[in-house]
Amino acid sequence: MWKLTGRPGQATVVAAWAGRVLAIAVLVIPLALYARTSNGIQLFDAVWLAVIAAFMWTGAGQALRATRVRERLPGLQARTLARRAIPIPANLPLAEAIRRADAAQARALVVVDHEDRPIAIVNETAVTATPPQRRPWIEAGALARTIDPGLVLPADLSGMALIEAVRRTPASEYLLVEPSGQVFGVLATADLDHAFAGN
Repeated sequence: MWKLTGRPGQATVVAAWAGRVLAIAVLVIPLALYARTSNGIQLFDAVWLAVIAAFMWTGAGQALRATRVRERLPGLQARTLARRAIPIPANLPLAEAIRRADAAQARALVVVDHEDRPIAIVNETAVTATPPQRRPWIEAGALARTIDPGLVLPADLSGMALIEAVRRTPASEYLLVEPSGQVFGVLATADLDHAFAGN
């Protein structure tokens, strides 16, 4: 199949489904023979074949899942998954920060210092969990996570390199930067998970 289509992923899918069909045959045919005649296979043999069929089915399922993951990897690009971010001072009230983000059609808030250097990313989950009536009295910086070196990723990362970078430093948000060091946006782990799952 790989030779015919030139697509190894397609060949793996066909092989996996062939494995599932074979697993069903390994289970059904001996059981049918056992049911039809007392001279057929013994009950122990039937149970053993059922175990083998289950292993074959599981292996085929794992091959299918691995193929889906490999096919999605090229589509995982930090640049296309990035959220537009706006810079805010740490002492800005959360309500005003949200208003500014809405006005700029941005979905992320990056806390900057007095020299406009990014120092933290406001956590979206913490913002969502804050009741609207409290937002004018809470500083946005209080809901931010300091940007450690592992939370700064090149905007050009994609595929497995992107997955590995996120695995090295688990977080809910990452700062994406251009090769020049300029801030491109924020990558939310939730967006990456949805893209990876094919949602």
